[in-house]
Amino acid sequence: MDAGKFNRRITIQQPAVSRGSRGGAVDTWMDWKKDIWAKVTPLSGTERRGTEHGGEVAEARTEFIIRYRPGVDETMRVLYKGKFYNIKHVKDLNDDHDILVLTCDTGANDG
Repeated sequence: MDAGKFNRRITIQQPAVSRGSRGGAVDTWMDWKKDIWAKVTPLSGTERRGTEHGGEVAEARTEFIIRYRPGVDETMRVLYKGKFYNIKHVKDLNDDHDILVLTCDTGANDG
C-alpha cells in the first residue's frame, strides 16, 4: 500500500480499570498506542431507534487501515478527531502481517 495514503493520525485505546475517588474500581479507557498513521475511509451512516422510549442514534461505519501491530483486537477502540470508534473487526490484510484493516462504528461507545 502506498505510504502516502496513511495521512491521518489515530490513537488506539484499550479498556482499563482505575481507582475512583472513593477507592473503588472504575471502568475506563487508556491509550494503548498514540499517533498511529492511518488511512481513514468512511463507509456508511445510518440512524436507528435509540431506546424503546424514542429518540434516534446516529451510527457511522468507518475503516481505518494501519501498519500491522500485534495485539489489536475487538475489545479496543479508535480515537480520531475527538470521536470514539468501536473496533468491530480486525483483518490482517493478505495474512502477511503488513497491513491491518480495522472496521469500526460509532454511536454506542463514549467511554
